[in-house]
Amino acid sequence: MGTYSIYRSTSCGFMVPTDVKYVTYITVGGGGGGGYPNISGLPRPGFTSPQAGGGTSISPGGVSSSGGGAGSLYSGGNGGWGSWRSGSSGGYSYGPGSRARSGYGGTGQGGAGQWRSGSQSYGGGGGGASCCRRYRGASGACAGQYISVSIGGGGTQGGRGNCRYGIQGAMYACVCTYEKPIPSITASPLAFRLDGGDGNESRSKLTWSTSGGESDSEIVEALINGTVVYNYGQQARNNSTGFYVTPQETTEFRLTTTNPAYEETDSVIVTVYIPPNITFTVTDDEEEETSEDITIVLGEQRTLKWQITGDVDTVLITPGIGSSNNNSSTFIQPSTTTTYSITASGLGGVASKEIKVTVLQPPTLSVSGPIDIDYEDDIIVSISATNSDGGVSYVSEYTYTSGQVVQIPGAIDVPNTIGDSIEVLTYTIPVTYNDYGPTNVKLTFTVDGYGFLDTSDIVDVAVYIDQRPDEITIPEVEDALINETPIISPGEDTTITLTITDIDIPVEIKADSPIQVEIDDDDNWRNIRRI
Repeated sequence: MGTYSIYRSTSCGFMVPTDVKYVTYITVGGGGGGGYPNISGLPRPGFTSPQAGGGTSISPGGVSSSGGGAGSLYSGGNGGWGSWRSGSSGGYSYGPGSRARSGYGGTGQGGAGQWRSGSQSYGGGGGGASCCRRYRGASGACAGQYISVSIGGGGTQGGRGNCRYGIQGAMYACVCTYEKPIPSITASPLAFRLDGGDGNESRSKLTWSTSGGESDSEIVEALINGTVVYNYGQQARNNSTGFYVTPQETTEFRLTTTNPAYEETDSVIVTVYIPPNITFTVTDDEEEETSEDITIVLGEQRTLKWQITGDVDTVLITPGIGSSNNNSSTFIQPSTTTTYSITASGLGGVASKEIKVTVLQPPTLSVSGPIDIDYEDDIIVSISATNSDGGVSYVSEYTYTSGQVVQIPGAIDVPNTIGDSIEVLTYTIPVTYNDYGPTNVKLTFTVDGYGFLDTSDIVDVAVYIDQRPDEITIPEVEDALINETPIISPGEDTTITLTITDIDIPVEIKADSPIQVEIDDDDNWRNIRRI
């Protein structure tokens, strides 16, 4: 608290300071003038009459004091009136220093009376004094208010000379001001990791104090980006030794100390390091983002995307991507099953995530079978396959003795051929035979892999057809012997029975002469082609 005084002996004015606490005003009225000299009890020509002292006042504020009355030949002047003290009345004078006292100090004293002879001439009265205290905000103590001061003059003396006049009044102002308070707020620790992963708790202790001028109020507030988000109010008032705060992000804590004249602040920033938060996704078959593991077919492309928040300095993605920004994406097309890892690190700590991309490889197929088979035999093959999603199937193509090639419509599924690793040691494929073969069977096997991947293998089997009889028996007749060229007499009907055995398919009979044949006694004689 600061104080200073103002003394005014002449009419003037002054400005109330902005940091005023209160003002104590003292006003003293002017002293009255002394009485006439005692000369036969009558005034002499040319002598002036004594005058009363003037009153003193301030405005605004309403503080005033009246001056002392003038002395006379036979009685002293009355002392002036004031709310605090009255001036003394004038009395018989014993010299120029014999003045009536004012209500306060040496100002406003009444003039001395005649002293040379007699006791009838008396001095003037002293000025009265008023005293009041005006507190901040009241009239007379408003910050920046202009105060007008009117000082009462001293009363003039009776007669001539310069020893019997009343002394001028005065105004005293004692101004008490507020000092600036000096707030101080600290936090410990000044920074911490939100999750406490650095070994510390996720909180900080605030302590504060105020020095310097008096403080009427101390407020602790929390601010984020300059905006007050919380006022600790009573909690702060009840915990002057400090208390713990748990901000969830970097926060400024401000201590505001006020008195009626000043509002002073101090602040401290508690830095909260936010742990990394990772969103790590990959597009699935429908181009939707997912954070789950996915499966793709070799050759397919996907988009890997990441978004990271928190106090992060470095982002590393493996394999093959390396350092990156906090928010980005890239195309991936792995050739083998790959686990992608992202690690974000910084003052907020370390966090990581993974996504596994399983790559389905192309199918493989190997089919082995006989090079040839006998007529009317089935074809037995062995099958091995990998990465079979839809199984193994085959189509057949027959080549007949006539040279005609016929593809059997529709693929035939081989049972039990779905899986990552297939082994069928023996699988029998029936062959459909007729009178014309076939002479060759081409089997095209296909394995249906993942996605649209497939592969094929071919087994080409020749069919051995025995078209040569083991035995042909031609009986002897009168005109022909065995192993001789038969002689057929023109115009004669001759019947020869031939026995042919062990042939696989029907054969054609031709002769160099026009003949007819009957097969297996079916009573159906057929013309045959001539050689």
